[in-house]
Amino acid sequence: MSAFIWGPVLFGTLMVTDPQVAVAAPVTVEPHDVGPLTPPPFDTGRLGFTVTTDTGLDVDFSVFALFLAPGETLGLVANEQVDWTIGDTSSTGVMDFSWQAPQEPGLTTLEVRNAAGEVMTLNLVTMRAQAAGDGDTINGYRIGQYPAEPYRGQANYAAPIAFAEVSGELADVRLSPHFRLGQFLCKQEGESDVRYLIVSERLVMKLETILEAANARGWRTDGFTVMSGYRTPWYNADIGNTTVYRQHLFGSAADIFVDANGDGRMDDLNEDGAVDTADARWLADLVEAVVAEKPSLAGGMSVYPANSRHGPFVHIDVRGVRV
Repeated sequence: MSAFIWGPVLFGTLMVTDPQVAVAAPVTVEPHDVGPLTPPPFDTGRLGFTVTTDTGLDVDFSVFALFLAPGETLGLVANEQVDWTIGDTSSTGVMDFSWQAPQEPGLTTLEVRNAAGEVMTLNLVTMRAQAAGDGDTINGYRIGQYPAEPYRGQANYAAPIAFAEVSGELADVRLSPHFRLGQFLCKQEGESDVRYLIVSERLVMKLETILEAANARGWRTDGFTVMSGYRTPWYNADIGNTTVYRQHLFGSAADIFVDANGDGRMDDLNEDGAVDTADARWLADLVEAVVAEKPSLAGGMSVYPANSRHGPFVHIDVRGVRV
């Protein structure tokens, strides 16, 4: 008896191509009903131990970015005994860590591991300082002019002295488990592929906390779309804004919406069959609940309606007071 020679599978039917072999009927493969696909549970990225910075920021995420000016010293302490490694240097025990940022911009990785085997990766980003002769640019990228005096003398409105340098793969550096550095870049292009920005670590902490609360409320999403993050003073003026103390200029604000279905607009969060300002208010109420529980993340919050260019969104910032 001749062997079977199997031909292609067409629309689930197996065809026999040897003419010497009689086949009673084609064999049809029925599709298997696997039911609706369920996304995996939301992973907060939180660990069982905490590392605290000398500025009072408590970090318990598996990955987090800290920004330093050239030559700035970073101090860290852990709430339990850990092993840590940075470059070729390793240590074990009670963490009382001090590190001075280099003069050149770039990324340095610090890895911290506790006795349970949990690993925290701290991405230490050394920024580039704005030189005296740069004028309103930094390394050729136009920044514009910051006010000479902070608003009402508040430190969080002081003109920045250094900016994170972003090019190539650095845009994909993780700020936290669910946010990347490149998401916060100003929409302003430069003469090269190198751009500059500042991002508040406390803003990233607030976004992660809101994201965790959104998933706890039943809305399954692994991130927010950051419609607008950092803005240079030059870009801010170019798009028609006259306020020179906007939190976006200081890396402390983000305009966000939930887009789990990937259509580029806010999702129907309240499930009323329409995408409108009510969905942005659903997210805004969540922001208010987070700030009520964590006053250290207080800041401004605004709901914006859709227009011809974008859907509804929510502005958040970490100016330190509820506005």
